[in-house]
Amino acid sequence: MGKLLILTRYIFLIYSVNINESRKHIHVTFNRKGYKKSCKFWLEPEAILDENKKGEFSVKELKEIKELVIENKLVLLAQLELFYTNHLVKAIKR
Repeated sequence: MGKLLILTRYIFLIYSVNINESRKHIHVTFNRKGYKKSCKFWLEPEAILDENKKGEFSVKELKEIKELVIENKLVLLAQLELFYTNHLVKAIKR
């Protein structure tokens, strides 16, 4: 697992087992007091929620996460490229 970006209360990350998937994507988690939620967003060709992996996020939270993904897509793609090429990835905190 590689943490790519930390924004507001969400952590954007990638799991190494997902490297071989054909489309680039990220997982977004929220963890507070032992309660964890997670969802998956495709980054290509555009930022789209994986409807099969939207977790227990509310519609409002998913909208907020999608906006963050869109606003930070270039950063996320750059971080993914480092991860995919076995370079050190340090989470960016904003």
